[in-house]
Amino acid sequence: MARSRTLNALPHILGPSRQGDADYLEGCRQKRNTVEYDHAGGATKQDAEELIAFGHELRVEVLAWLREKHAGLAPG
Repeated sequence: MARSRTLNALPHILGPSRQGDADYLEGCRQKRNTVEYDHAGGATKQDAEELIAFGHELRVEVLAWLREKHAGLAPG
């Protein structure tokens, strides 16, 4: 539940242009649930690589937003 709330908050925090990113991450979350609980093999190596690359890009953007909006909370 907390992951879902975090993903839903993304466009509210970073702006509506990030809705597509939130939708992508929600799809990944749902796929993970399916793979974990229903059947193995639902996610490919390419899926994982794409998600890792996306995560790195999103991290850079989130840290930039954090430094701009809440510098005291940003890591050193």
